[in-house]
Amino acid sequence: MIRSTAIRMCGAFLLCGVLLVACTSSSSSSSSTTSTSSSAPSSSSFSGTGSPVSPPGDDGSTSAIDGKWNGTWTANSNAGSGTFAVTFKQTGSSLNGTLSISVACLDGAKVTGKLNGSAIEFGSVMGQCEVEYKGSVDGGQMSGTYSASGVPGGTWKASKA
Repeated sequence: MIRSTAIRMCGAFLLCGVLLVACTSSSSSSSSTTSTSSSAPSSSSFSGTGSPVSPPGDDGSTSAIDGKWNGTWTANSNAGSGTFAVTFKQTGSSLNGTLSISVACLDGAKVTGKLNGSAIEFGSVMGQCEVEYKGSVDGGQMSGTYSASGVPGGTWKASKA
């Protein structure tokens, strides 16, 4: 019975890590940089108000966050790690998208969130699975922490695909 309980706990920790990664994937899809220098903004820059700055030569129809982000997650206390992908679409400061992760209860889950300057928050809820990602965006990179219902939290990072 102790062995069965230990196996269930390990499975729960792994599932939590995956859930967190799924949420992180969503946050991984946003990127922003506040630039105060006189140099031209990069393709993933944001203004001081958090509004996206269109990349040079872009018609302004997409933001720097829009598109696919590939990431990794690592649960605290060596409870597991994995990969995820999230696809974002930004409208104003709001983010919407889809999470791809090898956790059955979160794979294909809808992602919602917000971007405020370089701060990003996003998450997914699907059935009884819930994950929330918080972090920051710097150009084509983002990273932060995640939390999930019933499992240990951890850290995540993602890069624009």
